[in-house]
Formats: sequence, C-alpha cells, structure tokens
Amino acid sequence: MFSVLNHSVIRQLDKLVLYTMNQRVPESLQTTYQDTPAFETVLAQTAVDLSQTPDYALSAPGEHTIQLNTMLGPITCHVRVRPARDPHAPLLIYHHGFSEMPYYGSWQRLFPKNHPYPVHSVCIQAPYHDHWRAPFEQSMASVLHIYQTFAGSLRLMELMQNHFEANGAPYTMLAGVSWGGITSLLYEGLFQRTAAVIPMLSSPDLAQVLLDIAEMFGRPIDISRRELKQLLDFSPYFDRFDNDKVYPLLGERDLFFRYENHQHHFANCQLNTISQGHISGFFHIAPLRQHLTQTLQHLIPSNKQVEDARFPAISQPVA
Repeated sequence: MFSVLNHSVIRQLDKLVLYTMNQRVPESLQTTYQDTPAFETVLAQTAVDLSQTPDYALSAPGEHTIQLNTMLGPITCHVRVRPARDPHAPLLIYHHGFSEMPYYGSWQRLFPKNHPYPVHSVCIQAPYHDHWRAPFEQSMASVLHIYQTFAGSLRLMELMQNHFEANGAPYTMLAGVSWGGITSLLYEGLFQRTAAVIPMLSSPDLAQVLLDIAEMFGRPIDISRRELKQLLDFSPYFDRFDNDKVYPLLGERDLFFRYENHQHHFANCQLNTISQGHISGFFHIAPLRQHLTQTLQHLIPSNKQVEDARFPAISQPVA
C-alpha cells in the first residue's frame, strides 16, 4: 500500500500521528527538567535484579521477564529470544520504537521465523511499554523518566550481550527503529562493545525531534533550545565511538527525524535512505529488511546463510 502513496499523503500520515502524540505529551515534561540528574547517574542507579532473573535461562527461545531496580522504583521488562542453530553465531539485539505495542511487533516482521538470519536474535522491551498509555504517561512524565526508559533498556542489552557472549557468541550487533535507534547508539557510545550499530529512521538527537514537533504545532516550550539540547541531544555519546561501525537508514520524507535536520550526524557513516516518511517507512517493512540484509552481508561476508537468504519479495510489504 505505502509504495503507491504520493509524497503528500506520506507526510500527512506522519503529521497525523505526530499531532496525536503532541496532544499526549504531559505538561510535566517541561516543568520538572531543572532537577534532573545526569543521564549517567540514572544509568549507574539502574540494575538488573539478578535474584529474580535466572541467567542460565536467558538463551532459551521465547519471552523472559527481567526485573530492574531503579531510582524510580522496581520496573518489570521483557526480552524475546530466538537463538540461532549455531551456538557460536553472533548476537543481534533489536530495540523497538517508542510506544510500539506489542514491543516485538516490528521485530517479528523484520526477523520472520521462516526466513531467519544467521544470528541469535533478541528483542528488548523498554521500560514503561507494557500498556498503551504508559509510554506517554510514564516515559514522558519528565526528563528523568526519559532517562530511566533509556537506562533500563541499556541494562537489558548489557545483560543479554554478557550472557550470549559468555556462551559462545563471538560478537554483538545492535539494530533499532526510531527510539530504538537512539537507544542502540547510546549503548555503543557508553559501552563501546559492539561490532556494528544499525539505526533506522533515527538519529542520536531526540531534542531536535521535540523541537520540530513543537514548531509544527505551535506548542510553546518552557525549556530553552540550549537546555533541551543539553538534556536530550545524545550526539556527544555518538561522537565517542568509531562511526565506521554505524549503518544508518533515514527516511527522505520523515517528519519525526527530518532528513535535513539529522543527516549531518551521519556524515562519516555509510548512510542509506528510503523515499518514505516515518510511519510509512515503519510499516512498509521490506526496505528496512533489505537494509538489514545488506548490512549483515557486509558484516558477515563469509556466512553463506546470509548470502543465500531467500526473503519474501523484497520490494513488497511483509505482513
């Protein structure tokens, strides 16, 4: 369907969703920012509760419940695991987009069971993504809650990387769409332990996304541009590591991560684009799968399973 939409309709889809999201962002996000601790402070106070998380079971297929202890109280999250046939295959950790319900929806479409990649595939559930109201009511309640959402995901990613690499995975790659792309870039910026990062329809600058949405709908922002950038532009973390390991994909008509406002972050990367917006790009999944496939062919060139993977007609939407 999205392949035949004209450019105006593609942008109107983004604008309609953005309008709804703009209406749901609580006012408290702007009124509580002054007391926000540093992001790395929030991360340091976020930990997996190992007493409730049996490490030995984490590589088993299916969904696993993970308990986090945080400065905002205990948080329950989940991960979904699909092991490769080869225990020594690399690990690919995937992170979903903001307010994606169920959290594994795009993962299932990007990583269909009947056309597996030669990797252990793990999907991370961000904190506050267990109910359709929670991402806005909780994740967006304050800058601190935004930090906590990212920090919780990073601890789950760290847990899964440690587990799989201790059990034979030679290295780890990250992929994520939208919010998940930011999370993946943050992880590598902080830990610098992965072989590659594949952010799709995303960049490290969440502040710019919020500024563009506010401008589009004439929403007053009580935080100055400079302060918002200091709080939610994660580019300094991105700048810490080798950009050669980043394989980004941007939408040329994306009104969330506007190409003209985000492409400069990837000036030193092998940037690919699609002629889609954010929503059409998110649901017209075939080009995203093609980007993943081509990236894995580059990263695992000796693996015949990647080279010979028979995916559904890549030019068609995948259900």
